[in-house]
Amino acid sequence: MPIEVRSALPRDAEAMAELLNRIIAAGGTTAYRQPFDGAGIVSEFIEPKLGICCHIASDELGICGFQALLWCDPDWTGPDKLPSDWAVIATYVDPDRHGKGVGRALFGCTSVAAKNAGVSYIDATIRRENTGGLGYYSRMGFVDYRSGSESVSKRFAPV
Repeated sequence: MPIEVRSALPRDAEAMAELLNRIIAAGGTTAYRQPFDGAGIVSEFIEPKLGICCHIASDELGICGFQALLWCDPDWTGPDKLPSDWAVIATYVDPDRHGKGVGRALFGCTSVAAKNAGVSYIDATIRRENTGGLGYYSRMGFVDYRSGSESVSKRFAPV
């Protein structure tokens, strides 16, 4: 099945919410604990204040994943503040389609958008128990730079 990647649009939000809510319900791979509705997907991923891009991957069965890239919040007052020229990435792939090239296809588009936007580094902070996510970001070229009790932070320099 060929995978097509394009920019996410508000009309995709309900299908994206359905996908993310299945991942949240399964547990263990995302920091999100509460389900999303379409409006939440639009405000968090498709049209956020600090958004750079949000791409969806689809095949003939529908949306099989999405990836969002946002500038780091320059007003963040919590722990582990990142420089404002860094971006954070979030990737969600249908668990039934892991290992099928969905994440790689998404990151191909996201890394180009990051370079074009002038991002210095992309941060991926992954839960420790998410071994699939840790492996995925390593395969994409991300390297560890910070480690906590519950997560590992990796970074990537778009070139």
